[in-house]
Amino acid sequence: MFLIILINLFLLFPDTDVFSPWDQHTIDASSNGADGVKLADINNDGLQDIVTGWEEGGITKLYLHPGNENVKEEWPNVIVGKTPNVEDAVFADMNNDGGFEIVSCTEGKSKKIFIHYSEHHEFLNAEEWSQKVLPASDGKMMWMYAEPCQLDGKYGMDLIAAGKGENAQLGWFESPPISNDFNSWKWHPITSMGWVMSIILRDMDNDGDMDIIVTDRRAKLQGCRWLENPGVGEIQKDLWINHSIGADNLEVMFMTIADIDMDGKEEVVLSERTGQSIRIYKRQNNLGTRWSEKIIKIPISTGSAKSVEVGDVNGDEVPDLVLSTNTNGAEKTGLTWIDGKDLEKQDKIAFHPISGMHNAKYDKVELIDLDRDGDLDVLICEENYGPNSEGLGVIWYENPFQ
Repeated sequence: MFLIILINLFLLFPDTDVFSPWDQHTIDASSNGADGVKLADINNDGLQDIVTGWEEGGITKLYLHPGNENVKEEWPNVIVGKTPNVEDAVFADMNNDGGFEIVSCTEGKSKKIFIHYSEHHEFLNAEEWSQKVLPASDGKMMWMYAEPCQLDGKYGMDLIAAGKGENAQLGWFESPPISNDFNSWKWHPITSMGWVMSIILRDMDNDGDMDIIVTDRRAKLQGCRWLENPGVGEIQKDLWINHSIGADNLEVMFMTIADIDMDGKEEVVLSERTGQSIRIYKRQNNLGTRWSEKIIKIPISTGSAKSVEVGDVNGDEVPDLVLSTNTNGAEKTGLTWIDGKDLEKQDKIAFHPISGMHNAKYDKVELIDLDRDGDLDVLICEENYGPNSEGLGVIWYENPFQ
């Protein structure tokens, strides 16, 4: 009977393995709509901690890495603030003291960016956490993502942010001389935006300053592009020049940047839903204005493309790909990986299972050795929510290859 089941699964899903999903461990599944994870060592113990916004739950939570012995159990956590319609949360040094605060972006009717801080660094004490709205963000747009960056070369860390929908822009908040004077932060738009999915910082034209790469899911500039930093000074506060990388007019999702072919130059790797594919863009000149494209079709055995990440999954020193998807209510294998040695194949590429079959709405993949055994595990959110949703919450999958 077991053999018959395996044969039937193979006939149903010929493009992927049906064997050996990875062991899954739950960090937290106590609220609704876990929407993305970001990492930093907030308590300086040498271990990576996690922040997550629970969109439908309307809260932002911090998770402290419990150490190797307890990493497979639920992690110690605390609600750092009530954040209605929270879309993303990230660690950032917002008061220039060398530590981390937490920044939450909210969409829907909220349209605010919140700053969460623990004055005495008693991180698991909920009463120690306070939050303030960044006034320059209030009501400007539905905020999706933010990334800290020292952009103008003065004062503290600045904050790059972007949104979606009506009046959406990508831009940056300029840090004032006294960083924790949040009333003095100033907003400078860089470009219009339809629906930002990724913000990645790189010097794309090798001129010594930080440029910004984005995937834009909607509107007239739909696709993957980078924004050219014009240099410090007043000119930096004006609109920046757009340069297309690829996937124009496609519903692009999350992207990553990594040296897949190990030639010393990074490629841009993204997932997109219009054609259900992973697309790899290779630089063709030093200025970042010409790119070649490789397309990998996503099989029907998984879901709608969400994110792709690069890392050596199986320990053979060749970068592999990990893909997350939204199975849209169907029982499918929503989280898979591709052997990097197969990327040059001309025929169908195998998508190996990480998750089991599940009605899954996976978010952005993070590859990190959570259990510190020498291999890359998969950290991710699964954000199904509501009655009987069986949402998995904040979870990780243990790499079996070590």
